[in-house]
Amino acid sequence: MNIVILHRIPFARFRYDLAVDHQKHTVRYLCLTGDPGGLPAGAEWRVVEAGAGDARSLAERHADWLSAADHLIARSEYDLLTAADLRERFRIPGDVQSDVLPVRDKWLMRTLARQAGIPQPSFWSNQEFRRNPPATGTYLVKPRLEASSTGIQLGTPTQILAQPAVRDDVDGYFVEEFVPGEVWHVDGYLRDGEFGAVVCSTYVGDCLKFAHGSPLGSGQVPDDPALLSMLRDTLTALGQKNGSFHYEAIRTQAGKFVFLETASRVGGAGVADAFALRTGIDLYQADLKYQLTGSVPTDGPQLSARYYGWFVYPAHHRTQGMDVDFDPARYAGRLSSFTHNARPKAHAGQISYAAGATPLSGVVQGSTASEVRETLREIFATTAVVETR
Repeated sequence: MNIVILHRIPFARFRYDLAVDHQKHTVRYLCLTGDPGGLPAGAEWRVVEAGAGDARSLAERHADWLSAADHLIARSEYDLLTAADLRERFRIPGDVQSDVLPVRDKWLMRTLARQAGIPQPSFWSNQEFRRNPPATGTYLVKPRLEASSTGIQLGTPTQILAQPAVRDDVDGYFVEEFVPGEVWHVDGYLRDGEFGAVVCSTYVGDCLKFAHGSPLGSGQVPDDPALLSMLRDTLTALGQKNGSFHYEAIRTQAGKFVFLETASRVGGAGVADAFALRTGIDLYQADLKYQLTGSVPTDGPQLSARYYGWFVYPAHHRTQGMDVDFDPARYAGRLSSFTHNARPKAHAGQISYAAGATPLSGVVQGSTASEVRETLREIFATTAVVETR
């Protein structure tokens, strides 16, 4: 087989070589971050010039590879639509734009969920919000096609109306009601519309605050039947029957779940590490198996009696260097693994959960879900941020 990979996620995370024999098959990497480091022997690679990672540029500059491809793999949220476009251009099997858009375009996602009766926050186009703005409340300006909370702004109706995206009716943005509550995420994969494996977790901190410089984590919790029912209904409404998912929902102060958003990929940060410890399943390899064969593992999860969680400290919000004063010995027996970078490879303004781009990340464990959450809170309360040069 000829396989082309749009390479953005660090190789050590996905380990494509475990799923694909690089000696038996022709495996070619288009490196979208400019760093081919760590690729296996025998792999061919090209560094994609900055600004040339869109479908049109890739099609023009790398037609020789793409026209011969039997599979095109792209597992970063930022590359799903690009890959879908390229598959259509070069008639490569796999997900096309009509498959990807419902789980990538948040406006379309919201619209389809509303049509299916899925409970979710209210939302408006920019024009609708300007025409009849609410008098009170808190709202979000959200980009349709971003990820990792990039570009989201929070505020009162007056503050939202003053946002350039709303005021100037910038394409690709909409307004959403802010619903307070506890944010859950559910990770796993589907097999013919049924769960092959699934794990529920709750955030400690939140993704929007991480975007602005606060640490983030999550801890696994027992499955909630109401949430899993809503998850299944939502993915059915969005047309996803197979493959991996990272689904987010809010449990309101009244105890009801409302849908927030979903993605047809493996969750970032330490999601896959914690998932593997809890279930015995490598979510990255399950995801790659589906991308290559159209099937997912048939062996069910073997759930551990223990619970796991992950945490990460950001560095993208600073222009100067930073470190953290972390004492791993304090968490003996609770800290499963960690990565401490005195000089993280973060780029100012580019949100990243990758271990190499953050000063501190890790995985914790406990005999109960509450123990995991308490450990995460303790890490955040006792780990000081230190500026460096």
